[in-house]
Amino acid sequence: MKPANAFPIIIACVVFVVIGIASGLLNIAWTYMQATFGVSHDSLATLAPATMLGGLIAAFLSGTVIGRFSLAPVLVGGMAFAGFGLLGYSIAPIWIILLAVAFVTSIGKGTVDAAFNNFVSVNYGASEMNWLHASWGVGLTIAPSVVTFFVVDQGGGWQASYVLIGSVMLVLGLFILLSLPVWRFKYRRGDKEAPNQRTPMSETLRQPIVRIGLVFFFLYGGVEIGTGQLANTLLIEARGLPQAIASSWVSAYWGSFTVGRILMGVLALRLGDRSLLNICFSTSVLGAMLLFANVHETLSLVGLLGIGFGMSAIFPILILQTNRRVGRRHAANAIGFQVGCAGLGGAVLTGLGGVFVEYVGPDSISAFVFACAALMVLLYQFMIRWEARQLAASPLQA
Repeated sequence: MKPANAFPIIIACVVFVVIGIASGLLNIAWTYMQATFGVSHDSLATLAPATMLGGLIAAFLSGTVIGRFSLAPVLVGGMAFAGFGLLGYSIAPIWIILLAVAFVTSIGKGTVDAAFNNFVSVNYGASEMNWLHASWGVGLTIAPSVVTFFVVDQGGGWQASYVLIGSVMLVLGLFILLSLPVWRFKYRRGDKEAPNQRTPMSETLRQPIVRIGLVFFFLYGGVEIGTGQLANTLLIEARGLPQAIASSWVSAYWGSFTVGRILMGVLALRLGDRSLLNICFSTSVLGAMLLFANVHETLSLVGLLGIGFGMSAIFPILILQTNRRVGRRHAANAIGFQVGCAGLGGAVLTGLGGVFVEYVGPDSISAFVFACAALMVLLYQFMIRWEARQLAASPLQA
């Protein structure tokens, strides 16, 4: 790869590491936030949607916004929203203010997430997309240690972790501002439309394959994010593990997720997308089954690692297939919709898991994750069969 091409993807990966840390802080911090704000487990049902709602809106509008303002200003604005929002977590005095701060932060993260996904899908290939999302996993793997360092090792508050990551986010936003010329879409020979050409959202949403995909990504987000978010509560309150060990398990979950994305980027060249997806779905469901069965502590850990490893390549592969699945005209909108629905699923289904914890018990988390993983696989099978029928009915469709 030429240095000129390497620079943007390197910066994008660094930003995704920081976004991953920002997204993963709540996995551990939530346990201590409850005491700070005097709320119960089921309050996660309001916080989780607040942390994702702004991201959902930003992702859904990303295709339109990028088409209107171009990529670079959208990236800078998103980084500013995310950075200042993270700083706001540390100074929120009451619960309702925290919810507002979470909403603002999610606008920034959702904007940056969708913008970079569009940028890499147009300018780079499968390997770079896997490295981008592996970087997010690196951040999620680091996040539990960041909170644990401030709370356990330093005996301080969870707020310090948000101050640190918010400051780093703002510095990276400034760096992108100083390198604006590199943040643009590249045109390819034969392109009849600009990659960021505006297509009405309603037109994209009328495509059946787009709507089916959105439900799939909703379930996917619930499994991926919900497992990482709720695992700490499951391990401490249902399985009786101390916080230090539980934190290491949560880190191991995101670590297996990250290693999976790195390995899948290499294996994709040999096995192909369909084979990789079959491996990923089988591994994730088997892992969820082992976590639910709870036969032995070691097998539960293997199950948690299996979920992370299995979920690793699903999102980047399906994002890369978006151009083929829905067509270039609808791809920018569809990618934004998919990113948003993954976040929405992570919020809504994680919040629902928190309700189950409050009214059924913390051990219900493992059953909840297993059920969502099974539904996700069934919907994927339906989606690929629908796509095959559409291609068979319209063999000349681009």
